[in-house]
Amino acid sequence: MKNTAKNILINTVIYSALAFLIIILQVLIFWFMFGEGTESGRIADLWYVNLILEYLPLVIILSVLSFGTFKRYKNKELNKVKANLVTIFILIIIYLLRYQIIDLIG
Repeated sequence: MKNTAKNILINTVIYSALAFLIIILQVLIFWFMFGEGTESGRIADLWYVNLILEYLPLVIILSVLSFGTFKRYKNKELNKVKANLVTIFILIIIYLLRYQIIDLIG
């Protein structure tokens, strides 16, 4: 039981940090591509750009975790499968509440 909790905690911390780094990378890539000014502001206001910037990190992290979960399920490593599923659930909650968490911290 302790090993599963340890795996959940480690996975949550690692994948949360990875999602944060992906968010920073996206902002930098967007800034380098479009720069500053009215044209970049107009592009940033498009609905699909907002969707990509908001949810692409979550989709990337969840796809990596889902692939690992499926692979471990095929290998009958059920403790790690359970840890990955709980990690996915925790990351979704943290990601959806990220602005409220940032407001609490800052």
